[in-house]
Order: sequence, then structure tokens, then C-alpha cells
Amino acid sequence: MRSSAMAPSPSMKPAPIGPERPERDGGELARLARAAIAATLDDQEPGGALPEGFDGPGATFVTLTVDGKLRGCVGSPVPDASLVAGLIDHARAAAFRDTRFRPLGHEDLSRASVEVSLLSPLRPVACVDEEDLLRQLRPGVDGLVLDYRGDRALFLPQVWTTLPEPRAYLSALKRKAGWPAAFWSPGIRAWTFTAEAWHDDPPRARNRGLEAAGSPYPARHWHRLGDGRLRCDVCPHGCALQEGQRGRCSVRQRSGGRMVLAAFGWTSGFCVDPIEKKPLHHFLPGSRVLSFGTVGCNLSCRFCQNWKLSGSRDLGLLRERTTPEAVARDARRMGCRSVAFTYNEPATSLEFVSEVAEACHAEGIATVAVTAGYLKAAARRDFFTHLDAANVDLKAFSDGFYRRVAAGTLGPVLDTLRFLVHETKVWTEITTLLIPGLNDSDDELRQLSAWIVSELGAEVPLHFSAFHPDHRMRELPPTPLATLARARTLAREAGLRYVYTGNVRDPEGSMTLCPGCGETVIRRDGYRVVDLDLKDGGSCGSCGWPIPGVFAAPDELAHFPA
Repeated sequence: MRSSAMAPSPSMKPAPIGPERPERDGGELARLARAAIAATLDDQEPGGALPEGFDGPGATFVTLTVDGKLRGCVGSPVPDASLVAGLIDHARAAAFRDTRFRPLGHEDLSRASVEVSLLSPLRPVACVDEEDLLRQLRPGVDGLVLDYRGDRALFLPQVWTTLPEPRAYLSALKRKAGWPAAFWSPGIRAWTFTAEAWHDDPPRARNRGLEAAGSPYPARHWHRLGDGRLRCDVCPHGCALQEGQRGRCSVRQRSGGRMVLAAFGWTSGFCVDPIEKKPLHHFLPGSRVLSFGTVGCNLSCRFCQNWKLSGSRDLGLLRERTTPEAVARDARRMGCRSVAFTYNEPATSLEFVSEVAEACHAEGIATVAVTAGYLKAAARRDFFTHLDAANVDLKAFSDGFYRRVAAGTLGPVLDTLRFLVHETKVWTEITTLLIPGLNDSDDELRQLSAWIVSELGAEVPLHFSAFHPDHRMRELPPTPLATLARARTLAREAGLRYVYTGNVRDPEGSMTLCPGCGETVIRRDGYRVVDLDLKDGGSCGSCGWPIPGVFAAPDELAHFPA
């Protein structure tokens, strides 16, 4: 069982393993891991001997941080037959095969801290329910493994430094496993363990401040006002900026009498996902997508599930710099059929998106945007020119909701959807996050669905996803599954043919059904495609009904691993 974990804190005191041991230099393990990464970068075969005081098999994790931010964490809670061989393998995997991040380079390694955790044997936890498990957890001491029907996740004990409250620790681990935070089943199995941890600091440190967040890159879509201010023309806010000011999105800035991007080429991180997680259910189903983002957004949703990035004005959250060509090469090397601009609003950095998309297309890689669609006409045309697919977040079908809850307006989003469906070849799907009591009434859901049918067409896929309390809406309850099921029923009654539920485990709501014969043409388990019955580029395997979307033959896809 392989797993990955959140970044441990170097200041965390290691928990002892079993009986007290004599003093030993565990830092040598961390140096061995660093040497293995360096050898791999130099095309050499890594090796090394076990330091004094360590013997026999061992279960290890290797965690890499660059400039204080997580850059890789891979290991196994099950002892490897050879501690050295396992450690070297985990170090190389953390550096080059952790799909959440780009592979490490020489420059990254020079700034990386390497931490090695040596785990105790797993101890099964007998618990009758979630509360019983919480009572048995020892904060700051226990690592935890959860498993349910083969889906599993692990947190090292070091995670307690960032999640010190047991319930929050457990909820985060469940989300990591792909389950809702409130999920519990008698079938869940749990194990605890302890860990010793040692780290090797980078040979040289580099502090990266705001000034180092990238050279100013000329921005498009702005004009000068009569009073000397510069008006940004990307979104309806139309920010008018004095020298040095940044717009509401935080990334478009006035500098030297012109509009620039404050951080061209800097990203907040990479992750390899199934395309279904965007969510896109009719665009290369079953394939991998390389997801990445920056910071900032031109809306201010009170319920934002990713507010630390989308709502931040701190460019220090940008973890690494890249080039469009590097993104495209990394996507191909990782077996991704597409690259997704996500985590925050990508249209606010449309110049960067354009260059990355062109580089991706040169490598035969498709491009995807997860966007709120809050744009003016000229910027809208510019942004979507370079994209192959989009999921547009239609937050509600009420202008009042947009004004009160998202600090925007509904009209521009509807204009974006009309533009995408009728004036471009961009494959388009829609997501609406249902918030109890705010945008989930039967009347509003019927209006939303009827508008899509009449203005866009019955074959545009619609996803209803579940709200989880976060950001400035922690007082509201999560969306019940029954609400999602009711919304799906109302949308289908309005005439929509492809309606899905998300952020919950709902096998029925994740299936793609053929409108012709009613057979299931794509069956999903969570974000995994488990059965695909399409032929001739997208026709039902039973009756031949054409299913709209962008499809590839199954043997052409790099399937996301179970």
C-alpha cells in the first residue's frame, strides 16, 4: 500500500518507535535520500549503505519541501524488505513521480529540505463509530491510515502541526481519500502508527519576496482614462488603477504607466487528476489532466472552497516558476491528455494561459479551463480562443445571489455560456454548487434548467455539486444528497439529457445514460471511469445514439490509476 502525506513541519518532535533506542544519526538517512535524488538527476544509479544504528526492514516516507512549501511526499506504511532500497525508491518517487507536483530539477534540489520518516508497525484500531476512533487518537503522536473498499489515505503524525484538532485531522484525511468530510461507514478500517523523523536542510537557501515574483509581463485589454488612471477591460469590474495598484483579481497591476501581470509564469502548484474531477464527463473520459493554477480571482464568493488561493493577494503563495514549454513537456511525460487551468480564476491571467495553451497544442496536449466566466466580450474572445474545453461555474440563477454572495452579476456569465456554445468549438459543461437555502429552491432550479435547454441546448452537461461549509459560510450545513438528487430530477424533467451530481459518492448521479435506449454508456465510481461503452468516436455501444462530447478510443487513454 503506497500513499502520500501532507508536509510535515521540521519543528515537529519525532515520536518514539517502541522501546527507547540508543542515539543514532537519522540525519544520515535524509542525506542518503538527497544523494539518491541528485544521482538520478545526473543520470547515475543511486546507492548507499545503511547508517549505524539502523537494521532490518523498515517502513519509510520521504517528504520534500522547497522554500518551505510541500514539493513531494511518498512512502509506504508497510516495511520494505531493504530499508535502504525502499528509502531510495521513495526519495526518487517523491522527487519525480508525485503526481501533485512537477518533477524536481537541480535548481529545486538546491533549495529543498529532505525529511525522512521511519514508521512503527501499523496498529489496527477497533472502533465502533467515528466518535470512538476520535477518542482513541493521540494528537501529535499518532499517524493514521483509513481504508474503505480499497480507497485509502494516510497522514503522518507531523500533520498534527497544521491540523491540531482531532476532528479536523480526521475530516481532512477523509477528504484526502475522496470521501465527504461527514462520511462514515462501519466498513471503514483504521490503523495508527508513530514515526521518527529527520531532515537535511538545503545547501543554500533563497528567500523569494514579492519583487521576485516575476518580471512584469505586458497585459492586454486595458485603456487609459482621462484622469490618468488605467482601466482594466478583462472583467465587468473595470478596475481603474493608479501607479502600483493591483485590481480586485490581485494579478493585473499598473506598473510604469502600463498594465502588467504581477506574476507571469509563477504557479501555486501542480497535480495530476482524472478529468472527471474538473468536472468534465464528456471530454476525454478516463484520461489524466495536469492541473495547475496561480492566485487571485475576480469574484469574491463567500462560500469559496479554495479561498486561500483564489482570494489571496499574497504572491508569496506562488510556489514555483515554470515556462509554457515546461508545462507541456511535463503533461506529456506524466501521461496527461490535457492541461487544466484551475484552482483560481484563470481568465485573470489570460496572457499566460494563451502561451501555455499554444505550447500544449504544439505537443498534442489539449487545454481545459475551470472558470466562473465573469468576463467582458473582447477578453472573453481572447481567453477562449486558446482552449479546447471549459467547465463554467454558474453559481446560481439569480442576479441577487451573485451580488450578495459573489460580488458580481449574473448577466456576463450567461453571455459567456451563450458565446461558448454558439460561437466557439470549445466543449462546454456547467457546474452549479447547491447551497442549502440560497440557490436550491425548486423554482430556481427549474428556471436554471429551462434556460440551459432554451438558450444552449438539451445536450449541454450540467453538474450539481455539494456545498461544504468553508470560508465565510461555515454556519450553513452541507448539501444533503437528497437535494442533489432532487435537482437532477428537476433538470431532467426540464429536458436536459446529461445531468450529474458531484462532491458526493452517488453512482447513479455519476452515470452517463444513452437518451436513445437508456443504457449506461459511461459508468463511474467516484472520479474513476470503470466502464465505457462507446463506439465510433462517441456513439452508444448498444443502439448507436450519438453521445455529444470529445472522446477517444479506450486504448488511447492514459487511465488514472485506481
